[in-house]
Amino acid sequence: MVGVADAQSETYIPVTLLLSPHTTISQLKDKVSGDYGFHPSLQRWVIGKRLAQDAHSLFSHGVRQDGDQAYLYIMSAQAAHVTRHSLLQDQEQQRLDSIMDSMYSLTPRGPGAVAGEKCVAPTSRRKTLPPVVAPRPKKPLPQGLAPGLDTLFYSSAFVSLRICAQLGWSCGECTYVNKPTRPGCEMCGGERPAGYQIPEVYLPDHEETHRIQQEELAMLQYRQALEEERVKNFQDLLETDGQSLVPNPAPVDCPICFCSLEAGEGATLRDCLHSFCRDCLKGTIVNSQDAEITCPYGDDEYSCNSMLQDREIQALLSPDEHRKFLELRLSIAESRSEHSFHCQTPDCPGWCIYEDQVNQFDCELCKEANCILCKAIHKDMNCKEYQDDLRIRAENDQAANQTNQMLQGLLQNGEAMRCPRCEVIVQKKDGCDWLCCLMCKTEICWVTRQARWGPKGKGDTSGGCKCRVNGKICHPNCQNCH
Repeated sequence: MVGVADAQSETYIPVTLLLSPHTTISQLKDKVSGDYGFHPSLQRWVIGKRLAQDAHSLFSHGVRQDGDQAYLYIMSAQAAHVTRHSLLQDQEQQRLDSIMDSMYSLTPRGPGAVAGEKCVAPTSRRKTLPPVVAPRPKKPLPQGLAPGLDTLFYSSAFVSLRICAQLGWSCGECTYVNKPTRPGCEMCGGERPAGYQIPEVYLPDHEETHRIQQEELAMLQYRQALEEERVKNFQDLLETDGQSLVPNPAPVDCPICFCSLEAGEGATLRDCLHSFCRDCLKGTIVNSQDAEITCPYGDDEYSCNSMLQDREIQALLSPDEHRKFLELRLSIAESRSEHSFHCQTPDCPGWCIYEDQVNQFDCELCKEANCILCKAIHKDMNCKEYQDDLRIRAENDQAANQTNQMLQGLLQNGEAMRCPRCEVIVQKKDGCDWLCCLMCKTEICWVTRQARWGPKGKGDTSGGCKCRVNGKICHPNCQNCH
């Protein structure tokens, strides 16, 4: 609120100035001059019953918070010895000095110029003058005050102002009052309060605007750098993925043989990023008796359980070594599979994993048809004919005798049984207790070792195991012989 008083009138008009407590009286005069047109030479500020000097700050006069008061006394142009001509001369001189200072601040060029050196204005030209800024539209004057230069020739007036302290936020660590737009404390780097909002009326000064622009530019450059790094990492990933074996990126000692490896001489495993010399990795693969190769890294506290990938194994082995490794893998897989069947052709490596309903294996390698039930190859004979022929040949043929003993062993161990109708040997491979004879198509109950139905076939409960008749199962261990 401004109180305007002179010999003829007295009134109060609202005026608000946003100032920092550290603003000097000289800067305050320049602001009032720029906003309302009162030349600094006409202003006399009285704060706390003292006449404020240009070099003093508002803080030194006790202005600390919103609502602190100051008084402005506007002198007449005659009392301040200011004329229109001297004012125009002063403004013109300030413009010239500003131009000269900007010229002397340029970096010299041409012969004799020193890199990084700037011209310095002569001492005679350097004066203590307020900075000259580009003309800007002045705020409307309070009613009762005349605008511009004409005010200089009016009688003196006594003005009281309510000074607003600088808008900003106080740091919770060092209590320094920061400008509203600063994301962190200028002094200690503390964080801005989470709920703080920048006031709508706040207008950043030139220096702060420049800082904000630099921060935005830095953030833009940071995002660009992140994007470039992301693209580079993606390209490196594509390049690495195209390699069967990843070379070690930096010098390292092999943890197995302790030899020193330069970058690119060893190999880095993809799954665990442990690095070794290639000879040690190759030896680990060749000497292993497992289908999967575990990372050989280990010490007293840790043992790596990551697996080597197939392309890494192939890249470390020669073609012959890789073939033998694949054969070892197949042999291990066959021995560990519950329902595996090896081709009965001598020296044929073919084998399969069969399902419950499959009774014949056609080997893709030797093109022979294997009977899974008889565990033999019997061309042009069914299972009954083969088994009858096997009993006859077993007396004179050692191979036939071995096969016959194998079948008899299955019968004695309960792993096979004879069909209750045609007496051909049948075997349950998996699943429920129901099976069907391949020769006579009789449905058999495995758990009771008899036909599922009576003599009239399916549905005849007069004979067979009579499972589910009157709600009773055929055997306590029956696993659904339906």
